[in-house]
Amino acid sequence: MRDGGGPALELGCGTGRPLLRFLEAGLDVEGIDSSADMLAICRRYADERGLDPVLHQGSMAPLALGRSFATVYCPAGTFSLVSDRDLALRALNSYRQHLQPGGTLALTMSVPVEDLDARFEWRVRRTGTRPADGTTFVVHEAVACDQAARIQVVYNRLEVWDDDGELVRTLLRRHHLRWWERTEFEGVLAAFGFADVQSLGDDAGWVAIARRSS
Repeated sequence: MRDGGGPALELGCGTGRPLLRFLEAGLDVEGIDSSADMLAICRRYADERGLDPVLHQGSMAPLALGRSFATVYCPAGTFSLVSDRDLALRALNSYRQHLQPGGTLALTMSVPVEDLDARFEWRVRRTGTRPADGTTFVVHEAVACDQAARIQVVYNRLEVWDDDGELVRTLLRRHHLRWWERTEFEGVLAAFGFADVQSLGDDAGWVAIARRSS
């Protein structure tokens, strides 16, 4: 991205963890996310750092910003949230259309190799305690995979406990993640007219890199 020769766009920028670091490093990068709440948090963090990011609220599938970039990238595997295959294909084509001639697309990709046979057994994903008031947050996760459809179903259960150990609130979230085999994804990018298609990594996790022909 530093050598991209122009502006970059981060897909699914969320609260801005990579985006704000890149801005602090002096890079010309914008972000897009569908969540107004996430973007509000990103702006708050940016204000604290003295930054003024260009943020777009909208869908990344397909992308429709009416301008082009030297680089379009997704650093956190967010593309897997586009679970409908046809919609994912439309999204990839829209990324090519938003690239300047010779521009680069970079998407982080993965296959849930450790969970292919999982059957919705709860496990603790992360925990944390807020020092100010002793509130503890516990995130449980349960997953299952449809290998034929290449869809991973993920349940996240968030528990909020007060400092006396009483359960205050429980939230449940479900989402579907699509995974792609590496060679299949390379073929899709080539079919859309991308050039110099590369996969940096292994079959479990890689960065798909491709260039829009000049």
